Amino acid sequence: MVSRKCDVAHRFLFMGGDNLQLTPETVKFGLTNTCGEHKMEQEWHERREKQDRRDLEDRRAGKDRRFNQERRDANDRRQETISVENERRSSEQRTGRDRRTGKSRRSGVDKRGGLDRRLLLKKSRKTSANVLLGAVVMVGLALSLVYYEREIASGGLTGTIASVQKQKLKILGGGKTSLNDLLKNGPVLLDFWATWCGPCLKEMVHLQRFHEKYEGYGLTILTINQDDPKSLSKVRSTVKSKKFTFKVALDPNGKVAKRLNAQLMPTTILVDMDGVIRWMHQGYLPGDEIEIEERIRALLGIQELAPVAS
Repeated sequence: MVSRKCDVAHRFLFMGGDNLQLTPETVKFGLTNTCGEHKMEQEWHERREKQDRRDLEDRRAGKDRRFNQERRDANDRRQETISVENERRSSEQRTGRDRRTGKSRRSGVDKRGGLDRRLLLKKSRKTSANVLLGAVVMVGLALSLVYYEREIASGGLTGTIASVQKQKLKILGGGKTSLNDLLKNGPVLLDFWATWCGPCLKEMVHLQRFHEKYEGYGLTILTINQDDPKSLSKVRSTVKSKKFTFKVALDPNGKVAKRLNAQLMPTTILVDMDGVIRWMHQGYLPGDEIEIEERIRALLGIQELAPVAS
């Protein structure tokens, strides 16, 4: 099949022209050059189209002709390698194994934070431990509240102070005294407290008021501190900062508190001049100071003044 360019060349050569001189060499040269170039161009386009079709088929089939293997196999192997690497890293994280040294990362001391990783727990175990700890704390608070409510009670006549009546007590600021000496002047209000006891300090504010109000009636307020000897300076600073002027005795070993069964702080005991315990109260809640003052007034025999009629 002769192409369009070859037809044009044949017509031009054989039909001739006014200025064209045809010779056998001219005809042969013209046909050879014109048709040969076109044939080469046509073959190149055919090869190009064939290559494009083959590349399209290879892409659809997943083949890679450069390496004489399928692309999908290479991708699968790459994915398999990545999966193996991820699994290895996950295993190292679970076991805490350091691949470079072959030793466990969790053993020994962590140099970054100075922590002992042998004491660390996994996340799930940490959560369980926190839940368990929270439950234990809640149970402890509930039990302490029940105990506190049970112990915050007032009692009537519960005995005497004969076991500690003659015992010498060291007074903060110097000197010693005994309950026998104090009872000669009138009733005594004993209060066991400590610097770390918040309710004790709140109650002592009212005791200072009672001391100023009823000292002239013969009432002596003696607070007995239960801190250890190392906290003596803290006791002094607390008394000074609060401006307490009543007597403060020291009972670091808790001997007096044990003999009078002062199990909870603060414990308030009201003793008459005969050494008889007339009233005992353990713990403090806002409003308890009202009952304490009523008990003091009843023991001192102070009657309420009748309102003045206008």
